[in-house]
Amino acid sequence: MKNKHDFDMVHGTQEVFRVLLEALANPGRVLSIRSQAGQFTAQGCWLAPAITLLDTETGFFWDGDEQTREEICFLTGAPQVPLEEADFVLLSGGAAARDEALRVLSQVKGGTHLDPHRSALLFIAAGTGGGEQPEAPLFLMGPGIPPEGRRIDLFPAEAVWCRARDERGFEYPCGVELIFLREDFSLAALTRKTVFAWDDVSGSSITDGPVDVLN
Repeated sequence: MKNKHDFDMVHGTQEVFRVLLEALANPGRVLSIRSQAGQFTAQGCWLAPAITLLDTETGFFWDGDEQTREEICFLTGAPQVPLEEADFVLLSGGAAARDEALRVLSQVKGGTHLDPHRSALLFIAAGTGGGEQPEAPLFLMGPGIPPEGRRIDLFPAEAVWCRARDERGFEYPCGVELIFLREDFSLAALTRKTVFAWDDVSGSSITDGPVDVLN
């Protein structure tokens, strides 16, 4: 049986798309899709972005349960494809182990120097919120970030992905974009041009403050 939902396929997708654009334009800024994802009875944090971005010509990879995979296919018409062929990679398990994160990053589409846009967008449910505490802040620099930098407090599995991305060493303009999804329906994006610094050399506390809700 397919999930019943109250998601508005027109206005809802526009709202989610606007949040995703805002997140990618402002790396590390924590935003929310709670009002849109909450319109599903289950798995709204995956279904809302999937309906917004996928179509019959867009391949996706999903590592989670069969029911959600069927729901994504039913609502979007998109085919599931192997990891190395996917335009959108949906990782429900978070792949918290360093070796697993590196394996994924070595297989996903990272674009080429002639066609850097032929790369994957990764949605990663790495911040569980299940009693875990965020790690030491990650300071970000690059396009879309204030000159003094921006701080994001990462959960442990999210930090693994950030370190794995640097270790993978994509050569710009190649690379992938990461979007971390959390249980409270908040999300944050890190683009291929975002530079990570694990220590704040200035000693200041740089943050954009609480979660933003764009509705």
